[in-house]
Amino acid sequence: MVDAAGLTPRVVAVDTDLGGAWMRNLSEAEFALFVQALKGIEAELAPRGRYGLVFMALDDYLKAYALAALQLRRALPRAIIRCVKYRVEYLFSIRPGARLRGLVLRTLTRWAIHASGARLIAFDERLAHQAVSYFAGLLPDPWFGPFSPALRAEGRALLGVGADDFVLLSLGKQDRRKGIDFLIDVFPRAAQDPRVKLAVVGTIAADFAQAFEGLKRRFPAQIVHVNSFVPEADLPKYFSAANAFLLPYSADFTATSGTLARAAASGVPVLATDHGLVGYRVKTYGLGATFGVGDTNSFIEALRRLRSRSADQQDALRTAGLQFADRCSLQCFEASMRSALSI
Repeated sequence: MVDAAGLTPRVVAVDTDLGGAWMRNLSEAEFALFVQALKGIEAELAPRGRYGLVFMALDDYLKAYALAALQLRRALPRAIIRCVKYRVEYLFSIRPGARLRGLVLRTLTRWAIHASGARLIAFDERLAHQAVSYFAGLLPDPWFGPFSPALRAEGRALLGVGADDFVLLSLGKQDRRKGIDFLIDVFPRAAQDPRVKLAVVGTIAADFAQAFEGLKRRFPAQIVHVNSFVPEADLPKYFSAANAFLLPYSADFTATSGTLARAAASGVPVLATDHGLVGYRVKTYGLGATFGVGDTNSFIEALRRLRSRSADQQDALRTAGLQFADRCSLQCFEASMRSALSI
């Protein structure tokens, strides 16, 4: 609870079975318990007048929220409701391959916002360019920590790569969404130059573990795999060690990634698929190079362009990245959130 004294936080603990997953969406019953807790807070806040209520990560319980939207409005008459949602591209553009899903999400989101009397805060600046009456404001993807180009030498030592190597970095759990299947297919062409190294920091999804092991056996000197827990303190070093940060997202992933701002803050250009919000940002803000989803030839061409940059072009890319990172600082995030709540 922010900017309020004397309020009692409420903790609602519910036994549930995640079925082995590390997270899942809230069910209708679980969200109903949350609404009950909010009713108690509403009663406590009633003597103080109007107050702001922010629902973060609406993506993770959109259906439950939409079904309870009218109840929320009735139960919380003094609340000024704002909903923060990460993926909103279907509100202004629906992919041809996902028309039904896009229309369902568009309908659910609009109903949820309208019925609860809320307004939407988003992370996608493309929505801000639309005439959307329920749009309250735009948030940057925040980052924090000592991400900096100055950590390059430490990062290279951590990975065990040479000063002249061209390092492609992929970070996080490697699954189809992250494009590990594409990297396995395309790396043999990139590896024709022995100075090109692939650094994978994260576990490999079971479906691709065998293929990745085969790739490592083919190129033992050009693949570094950090398959263990990575301390937060080491992440800036890994970023800074790279010559290019890889975001080869699959066609059905159209949002952005918090790693984009961290790569930018590290002065590292991004090599990303050309669709979705990541592709839009890389092209619009000059953060690196893009290639077509699953297109080996365009990946190799994009890699060639990055490697053939002049010193001035490298400086321009680094400057553009640092400027983008500045717009995503915690201070900018706080200012943007306060602005969105004031509308």
